[in-house]
Amino acid sequence: MPDRIHVSSDHVDVEIFRLGPRVGFPVLLLPGLGANHRAYELRGEQSFAEYMTETGRTPWAVDFTVSWRTKGQDASALLHALEIALAELRRSEDVQLEDVDAVGHSLGGLLLLSLLVDGVPFRKVVAMATGLDHRLGAHPIRRLLGQATKLRGLSTTRRPLPGVPLRKLAALAANLTGRGLLPFEGDQFHTGATDAKTVQRFFREGVRDMTLPLLLDLAALYSEDGLRLGASAQPLKEAVSGIECPVLFVAAGQDKVCRAESVRDAAARVPGARLIEVGAGSGRAGGYGHVDLLMARAARADVFEPVGRFLDA
Repeated sequence: MPDRIHVSSDHVDVEIFRLGPRVGFPVLLLPGLGANHRAYELRGEQSFAEYMTETGRTPWAVDFTVSWRTKGQDASALLHALEIALAELRRSEDVQLEDVDAVGHSLGGLLLLSLLVDGVPFRKVVAMATGLDHRLGAHPIRRLLGQATKLRGLSTTRRPLPGVPLRKLAALAANLTGRGLLPFEGDQFHTGATDAKTVQRFFREGVRDMTLPLLLDLAALYSEDGLRLGASAQPLKEAVSGIECPVLFVAAGQDKVCRAESVRDAAARVPGARLIEVGAGSGRAGGYGHVDLLMARAARADVFEPVGRFLDA
């Protein structure tokens, strides 16, 4: 059996990496916007992937091979490629999706919720730092993305606007991170929650490019109508009311990208969903930012173990 699965779709290639030995049913791990599969394993023995292995699951982490120069890499293209990859995982591992758990961070959580709306029968799903209405909770990026749709017409011309070559930019700046001095670092990490070495490794090894079509799609999270994704004719924030799969949402108290208010709202929209919040006033860390949920020093006790208990129940 393979330890890596590669599939191609019209616009996006997907690789799924097995991050540990086969010890049980698969748990699928989806990264957030601008991140790759390494987000789940950068802390080695203290990583989320390692914890999943310890609790009797086989972690498979998804990597969307997006490039800032490639056309057509929007949210629907990622979702379609993920559906193909799931079919291949099911075939290669001889497993039914009803036996597969799935964990998504940020964008990864949105993709999982869309799959649930479309009827993909995961056993249980965890959505970390995932909101459906980003108008809740103020942040400067809201104003920026609120204007982003004005670029949509330009992006469909013969020479589409490029995305952001984030992978190279992050690698160049990696040595300057870890001290909380750079604005883009503060958007992802709460100062002191994750050790400096891991922060630097994330920017050096764990980042992917951002494509303009994908950014324009996600700008809809800041609009009244909301994001439309998948087969449903409804906005995702309305369509999730039909989800029957058990879902756990995880909110970070100091998250500047997806505010805790937005995660609470999303949890309230999914029937029977559970919610845990970590940050100031709860947990062992002084606070949690967007990516700290996967990498903070105290994430094992504050995040991983509650997730494990939810999946075990």
